[in-house]
Amino acid sequence: MKQLIAAAFLFLSVSLFAQNQSSTRDFIDKASFLQINKDWTITAEFYSGLGEYVKFYPVEVMDLKSKETRDALQLDMHTKSGAEWVDAQAWVALDEVAGLIDFVESYVIPNLDLDLRKKSREFIFESKEMKLSFMVHERQRRISIWLNNYGKEGGSKYYFWTESQINNITYLLQVLKRIK
Repeated sequence: MKQLIAAAFLFLSVSLFAQNQSSTRDFIDKASFLQINKDWTITAEFYSGLGEYVKFYPVEVMDLKSKETRDALQLDMHTKSGAEWVDAQAWVALDEVAGLIDFVESYVIPNLDLDLRKKSREFIFESKEMKLSFMVHERQRRISIWLNNYGKEGGSKYYFWTESQINNITYLLQVLKRIK
């Protein structure tokens, strides 16, 4: 009976973990030989005053054995976690890109000039490996990005925010439309 409970717990843990990965990461995990083609001609970059950054760019991931490919959005984050600098990657799969485009066009861009008095409003998009928040607090705007990185650290989250780079959201929209 204990073995059955342990097996069920293990299956549930693996199932929950797999559901939080993008289909691109699943594709990468299954391939033994990969080629990742990055398009550096169009990127969206957000920087903080501390030297942290998040870069978005389109990629094509190819399984070299089967020649099967996947288009996706890759995010590279360089941020401080406690006292240490960390680098993390995440992917937004093609099936999630349309939702992110809709979010940016419908909720972020129309509210870039929003002016609230003694109020705040936050708009949140969540994909399997990334969460993006656009917050307006009176006249202040902030973009926050969390990455769920499934590398060596397991399911740890990395966080970045900026208030000075808000207008770069239009570059992110260009990158997203390039992928779609």
